[in-house]
Amino acid sequence: MTLTKLKNKSLVTDLELSYSLRLGLPIEVYCPDKHETVAFGRIDQFCESTVVIQGQHFKRESSLFFGCPCQ
Repeated sequence: MTLTKLKNKSLVTDLELSYSLRLGLPIEVYCPDKHETVAFGRIDQFCESTVVIQGQHFKRESSLFFGCPCQ
């Protein structure tokens, strides 16, 4: 199941993140260091280095983002 989630639900590109932002879809932020989900909600904004969810900043290089990738 984990491998399927990594392959089919990972949000990596700006296009995928902007799709979720535009539609207001919630995403999951997973911390690989803690081995747990640290946030779940709609994207407030994002840039090249961070994604902001519910006022918290998450670094794109050290977190995994899961949601509904654009088709």
